[in-house]
Amino acid sequence: MAAPSAAPIASNSVILTAQDAGERVSPVAVGSWALYDFANTIFSLNIISIYFPQFIVNDLKLVDAWYAFPMSASLLIVALISPLLGSFSDQAGSKRMPWLIGTTLLCVFMTASMGLFSDLGIIVATLVLANIGYQTALVFYDALLPSVSTTLNWGKVSGLGVGLGYLGALLGGYAVRLFLGEGSTNQQAFVPTALLFLAFSLPCFLFVRERRKPREAEAVSRRITWRDGFRQTWRTLGEARRVPGLFIFLVANFFYSDALNTVIVAMGVYSTQVIGFKSAFDVLAPAIVAAVVGSLLFGLVTDWLTSKRSLVLSLLMWVGVFVAAILVTDPTIFQWVIAPLAGVALGSTWTAARTMMIELSPPAKLGEFLGIYNLTGKFSAVLGPVLWGTTLLILDPRQYGRFAYQIAIGTLLLMVLVGLGLHLLTPNVRRQRA
Repeated sequence: MAAPSAAPIASNSVILTAQDAGERVSPVAVGSWALYDFANTIFSLNIISIYFPQFIVNDLKLVDAWYAFPMSASLLIVALISPLLGSFSDQAGSKRMPWLIGTTLLCVFMTASMGLFSDLGIIVATLVLANIGYQTALVFYDALLPSVSTTLNWGKVSGLGVGLGYLGALLGGYAVRLFLGEGSTNQQAFVPTALLFLAFSLPCFLFVRERRKPREAEAVSRRITWRDGFRQTWRTLGEARRVPGLFIFLVANFFYSDALNTVIVAMGVYSTQVIGFKSAFDVLAPAIVAAVVGSLLFGLVTDWLTSKRSLVLSLLMWVGVFVAAILVTDPTIFQWVIAPLAGVALGSTWTAARTMMIELSPPAKLGEFLGIYNLTGKFSAVLGPVLWGTTLLILDPRQYGRFAYQIAIGTLLLMVLVGLGLHLLTPNVRRQRA
């Protein structure tokens, strides 16, 4: 794959010249790559957003910290190992697909195991391992985007993946509900979720072919070992500071990802415990449909308007979502206005952020820098559930009611505002033909 070349044209603007604009990409490979987003979002919705939190809070009658803290622990582990795994995937002769397959199978096996045990300690341990597999797989999956697209349509293909992902969440959510009869427990959703994740991952494993890596990757591969893994992470962070605009983008991503990852974990419980819905899926379904539309639409917007400006629009939508969630309790407004707006914001944010990260990263170190991208996102995801769980542990909703959740949402709003302010300082990257 010919590497795109970037050149600054102003103090805060960059032109990215596409050397690969004439290359043909197989539609089957594009569709198969995007279908993996369809597959892994089934896990994200059913396990992280709906059934595991409800298993803890509704079935076992435990406090929110019982799902928030294990989630944070798994994300902390992912944050520490992601840059190293990305570095290994950049080595000359190293393939990303075996890593993607291995981490996906880890998630699938552990998710199924969650449904087969009755001991809470084992279930929580398998959740931690399942989430580690799911999150680390994203490093290798994101790094395959240039193999199924060209520089000029990164946003479009990225948006297709995110859009299919949320469609997978919608259809996967309904499919799992078919397995659950009247009186079923939330734990019974774990095994069918694992099977659906595996089934829809197979096309990506079979039909996506990696492009040849840049020659510079060979120099990277010679100095990476497991022994110096932590030093490699710090070294990569230092290199990120020397790439124009990349470090400030990563810091901004840390703050707004904090809020977004917490929404994914907590929205299901919030909709049932505070708004009063019988099933979290009643709220999540409109949000998911809107996320499909937002992802596809903002894939085109990202290519046309630039990823920076697209992200600004997305973060402004998040400000509106959190302000409305603090003030509004009417179920109809929450279901048909706030939830769809959150869906559009969520889909558009992931679409534009992934594209911008690839724009700013040196092609020879794409896996390594995507590991750092995951590190900042996962560290923020560690902080988010901890802040959420700690707030609700101090302000027990059983005593303070909705006020406790309003304060918790206020912390998410603050994180988005900080992230938006920092993001305004990032460069505006324009892509053009060679």
